[in-house]
Amino acid sequence: MEHAVDEQIARISRRLRRWREEDALTLQELAGRGGLATSTVQKVETGQMMPSLAVLLKLARGLGRPLTELLEDDGGEIDVFHSKACERESVGRGGSVFVERLSGNLQRSSLETWQVTLDPGASSGSDPIQYEGEELVVCEEGFVTFRIGEQEYVLQAGDSLHFKASIAHSWYNDGTEPARFTITGTLPLLFRGLMQSRVPVVHVREHIEEHGIATQEPALG
Repeated sequence: MEHAVDEQIARISRRLRRWREEDALTLQELAGRGGLATSTVQKVETGQMMPSLAVLLKLARGLGRPLTELLEDDGGEIDVFHSKACERESVGRGGSVFVERLSGNLQRSSLETWQVTLDPGASSGSDPIQYEGEELVVCEEGFVTFRIGEQEYVLQAGDSLHFKASIAHSWYNDGTEPARFTITGTLPLLFRGLMQSRVPVVHVREHIEEHGIATQEPALG
């Protein structure tokens, strides 16, 4: 695992330096664009530090690039992604909520899809979810309740729900059996970057609150 992290840091460092040089920017100029110290940019480029999410976001913005492109794996642009059930990795918390990412790392894609299995009594968290975009939910098994603003919708197998994600929403299972459903959302760049770099869903709010990043990003419980 440590080797994989080291490889990802090295990949980000190489990409950052290449992009800066292609844009004919000095370290100082990129630092100024991103609101960072020159020494911070230099350390990231040379692999001397593990950049935080806030630093990566500022570097991407300074270069005029989506965060997803800075974080994605090497291998060129992906036009087709085949996800095998036996090979998928969980991106959510364990226990009563299990989340699997179904979508792939297509460049400049605006969609993310994940499958959620929710045990009885489990929910999306104490705080509502809210971001600029939209969501489409399809219930596959059991019953799940979505609260959209002040209205509640109970979904059973085969039901769907499509809504503006800018409306505060949450979901929970108050039944006696597990519920399984898929969520497809047009998510902000920051969250897509986190998903593509395999940051667990439960840590997204921690990153945003810790670094004070953009209020219109999603806050998943």
